[in-house]
Amino acid sequence: MKAVRQFIRDTIVGGVLFVVPIVVILAILGKAHRIVAGLVTPLAAKLPPDFIGGLNRPGMLAVVVLVLFCFLAGLLAKTSFARRTSDKLENTILVNIPGYSMVKGMLEDVAGTVETTRTPVLARIEDAWQIGIAIERIEPGHVAVFIPGSPDPKSGSVYYLTDDRVRPLDVPMRTALQWVKTGGKGSAPTLRGKL
Repeated sequence: MKAVRQFIRDTIVGGVLFVVPIVVILAILGKAHRIVAGLVTPLAAKLPPDFIGGLNRPGMLAVVVLVLFCFLAGLLAKTSFARRTSDKLENTILVNIPGYSMVKGMLEDVAGTVETTRTPVLARIEDAWQIGIAIERIEPGHVAVFIPGSPDPKSGSVYYLTDDRVRPLDVPMRTALQWVKTGGKGSAPTLRGKL
């Protein structure tokens, strides 16, 4: 019975963590669409009725403007100035918002748009191998590894390890985190012969 309750609780929490970022993004895009539609209404009224497949309607014109704005913002985001500014903003303000880093990481993983070395690994800590997440390469031969706590992988410790103490795991991040949550249950087939 306890296993069933745990399964239901974990499934609901996992569903919330999956749905919340999507709902937030949709709410923000919906609000942005309403604002832009209000701004482009005068322009849409001046366009001819047969202008490029219905772009004379404020709603359609607002979508085009939003897509163009996101494209231009994406181009700007690739500049070193934008990356420095974004990093500074994150490190001084956004990092203090509870859950920001976790939600940001989930969105980056789902979108697959950010170059990252965040991968599940086995990390040798003292005389034991632990499941970890390689965060980034520090310098040749060294890597920052987050060792999540069990059963709550949202907390843990950061270690700076030499490459010989880190072995990549050929499993999805979700699988590795599930092993952490369950105290290693289910990891035997994958880890057999790797320790």
